[in-house]
Formats: sequence, structure tokens, C-alpha cells
Amino acid sequence: SVVDAAAGTVALAHGPIAALDWPSMSMTFTASDPSILQDIAAGDTVSFDIKSQSESTVITKLQKQ
Repeated sequence: SVVDAAAGTVALAHGPIAALDWPSMSMTFTASDPSILQDIAAGDTVSFDIKSQSESTVITKLQKQ
């Protein structure tokens, strides 16, 4: 993961997401609340929740594993 707290974004490499028909890839997500990025650093393994199918680049939860 690469965090840009000022922009409220995080770049993640993720596995396939069947609900969205996405293959494994790396992409940048926007945090619905930038405070969820606080304790995340480059290289951390995380789990995350996507806001909805229509807002698939917005994450609402990010948790270090």
C-alpha cells in the first residue's frame, strides 16, 4: 500500500474481487474518511471495504492485518 494522507488516497495491490468482476490488480482508492489511513504504511497487508458497486473506488474501512 502507498498512502497519500493529504489527498485521502491509498494505492493497493489486491486479489480478485468477484462481486465487481475485477481481476487482481493495483489501483488507487479514495478514503471516504481520510482518518482511516492514519496507521497504514507502505508495505502493510490490509483488508478493506468498498463503499458500493457504483462507488467502487471509494473505501469505507481499511484495517491492518
